[in-house]
Amino acid sequence: MSMMDKFKNIVKETVYTGKDATNSKLFKTVLNQAIKSYGTVLAFKIDSKDRSFLIELMMKGETLPIVVDIKSYEFIQHDGFTSVVMYEMATNREWMQTLMDMFIVNKEFELPAKLNGPIRTFMS
Repeated sequence: MSMMDKFKNIVKETVYTGKDATNSKLFKTVLNQAIKSYGTVLAFKIDSKDRSFLIELMMKGETLPIVVDIKSYEFIQHDGFTSVVMYEMATNREWMQTLMDMFIVNKEFELPAKLNGPIRTFMS
């Protein structure tokens, strides 16, 4: 690999990292608003290159954080809205894994319109 190719890869990786950090903060804020009655998002880390994200939650009544690892997802553009399908997920709670497998994995969910802009950055 030439020095120029290495430089291009470093720049590309830096752009991915910056974009992911910005989008992670936005998604964390939106998710915190959505679950504020149930708990708090402690961490939300997006890796758009690997098409995965990791969420750490502290739910009310729990003594330890819940970790949800979405290992594979896809955003789908429809007329006027975006949806997401999560294909592979793992969590540190057995009961939650069972619920995710039954009700979330491989199901399509419409996302709030205010996420359309950040999601477009994933798809570009």
